[in-house]
Amino acid sequence: MGEEVILTPIPSNIGFSNYLADTINGRIWSKKSNRFLNLNPNSNGYIYCSLIDDKGHKRSFGVHRPIMASHSGIPLEMFKRGGIEVDHIKSHLKHVNGIHNLELCDRKGQYHESTRLKMGKGKRLTEAEVCEILEQLQKWKSDEDNKISEFIHMTAEAFGQGYRSIWNIVNRKSWKHLQVGEAK
Repeated sequence: MGEEVILTPIPSNIGFSNYLADTINGRIWSKKSNRFLNLNPNSNGYIYCSLIDDKGHKRSFGVHRPIMASHSGIPLEMFKRGGIEVDHIKSHLKHVNGIHNLELCDRKGQYHESTRLKMGKGKRLTEAEVCEILEQLQKWKSDEDNKISEFIHMTAEAFGQGYRSIWNIVNRKSWKHLQVGEAK
């Protein structure tokens, strides 16, 4: 028994006639390769795709935008720069781009309570807290079955921080001058 698939065009002023959207399952179909694009989440959990417009220019989009454009009939260019945002209803499922998990909103509306919670409280971490996080990370990595993304989510919640703040620490983009056990 196969899943339901309905392919619809992606409305755009510049044209993406070689692609169709599966709005139910949140996927993009390529007419040229006759298959769904292979898509993976980025470090923030969002799935991006590169589409080639009808003039041959490659453009990158969060998959949620062409899916919503296809579902709503609103041209793709109206999203983000046009003031229309697409929000994931279940914010922890940013990789789920089926229309059942997406809603239209404006920029202000995008920051409802669940979004504010994942952004953190605006409290800066201390060096001691960052060292503690790095120590916990070493222990977490010692079990090869543990996923780093789970550690980041769990730590962000425990320390009242956003996912990206902890991701930056784990990936040594911030606080890189600190080493484990070096708190002052």
